[in-house]
Amino acid sequence: MNGVIAVRSLLVADTGLTSLVPVARIAAGMLPQGTDLPAISLMSVSGVDRNIPAPGPKRRVTERVQVAVLARTYPEVKAIIAAVRNAAADQMPAIDGLTDVTVHTDSAGPDFLDEETGIHMQTQDFRVSFNEAR
Repeated sequence: MNGVIAVRSLLVADTGLTSLVPVARIAAGMLPQGTDLPAISLMSVSGVDRNIPAPGPKRRVTERVQVAVLARTYPEVKAIIAAVRNAAADQMPAIDGLTDVTVHTDSAGPDFLDEETGIHMQTQDFRVSFNEAR
C-alpha cells in the first residue's frame, strides 16, 4: 500500500493531471459505483521485499502499482494516461515513513471499452521501490 500512497501523492500534486481529473476522483482502491468521470483508481498489484541475512532496521521493498483511468471518450482516456505518465514517471517523492523512494513506469495495459456503460479505460503500471522500517 505504500507504493499506492507514493504514486497518488505524485498524481494529486501535478496540476496538469488535476486539470483533467479532480483530486477527489484520484483514489486508492476501487471507485464507488456511479463515480463521475473521468476518474483514476490506484491499486497494489504485487510487492516484494528483499530477504537478506542481516537485514537491519529497514527493508527494501519493490511494489507494482496499477493506475486505472476511466473516462467518457477514447481521446480523453489517452490524454489522461499521458498526464499520469508525465506526473509519476522517474520521480523520487518524499513520503512520510519511507526513504529512498523511486517511481518508474512499468507496463501499460490495453485499451478497454465497457460497451454497456460506454466507459473507456486504460491502465498504466508503475514500479515503486522504497525502504521502510521493519
